[in-house]
Amino acid sequence: IRSLFIYGRYKKLIRGIPQTRWPCGKCNGKGCEACDFTGKQYETSVEELICQEFVIASQAEGSKFHGAGREDIDVRMLGSGRPFILELINPKIRTLDLTQIKQKVNSENEGKVEVENLRYSDKNEVIKIKEEAENTQKTYRALVRGEEEIQQSEFDQKLKSIKQQIEEEILEQRTPHRVSHRRADKVRNKKIYEIEGTFLQPDLFEFLIKSQGGTYIKELITGDQGRTSPSLTEIFGFALICEQLDVVNINS
Repeated sequence: IRSLFIYGRYKKLIRGIPQTRWPCGKCNGKGCEACDFTGKQYETSVEELICQEFVIASQAEGSKFHGAGREDIDVRMLGSGRPFILELINPKIRTLDLTQIKQKVNSENEGKVEVENLRYSDKNEVIKIKEEAENTQKTYRALVRGEEEIQQSEFDQKLKSIKQQIEEEILEQRTPHRVSHRRADKVRNKKIYEIEGTFLQPDLFEFLIKSQGGTYIKELITGDQGRTSPSLTEIFGFALICEQLDVVNINS
């Protein structure tokens, strides 16, 4: 039976859950004491919270979750949400009440995950959203803590330097240390379109960053020991740490 494809956009309203099911690193999903025999590194995921109602309604054997990129586990996905396509495998029912499914998913996961804009799709669109993910413009909101304290006037000067050195420029990012165990070590070129900053406290700032999809925002802030340059840390002249990060918009 041909797979059934459903397009939608999801919001992830809480931190601490991955986009897709994450097998336990120690047993590779088989189940062990470390994962309480669940086979999972994390209790749940966006995929698991969304998919169940679709599988039940279509009487499918299972599902695959195709996202247009992904956010880190500790990052919320807000705004109008991230595009995804759900592939339902061997469905017995092909005509679904998408409005009713959306209401069920959203009510059962209130405060955690929401889905919108559900419609039928196809395999070609799966390929398209994956290919286009890195060419979209994404806007992030970052809460940033400084290792040193500065005053508003000095912050304004630093922000001016950031705009001069980074806005509308191509950033060179070597694969970050935090993902180097699972991604090829190479340099990626990403465009930074716009950076706005707000002084909150002498050691606390908020930045709105609009960039090309696939940009490592945390490393743009920290510099990742020189693997991303220029960085906000480099320009400020002391260490900056990203305490909270949200995706607030994806143009697609």
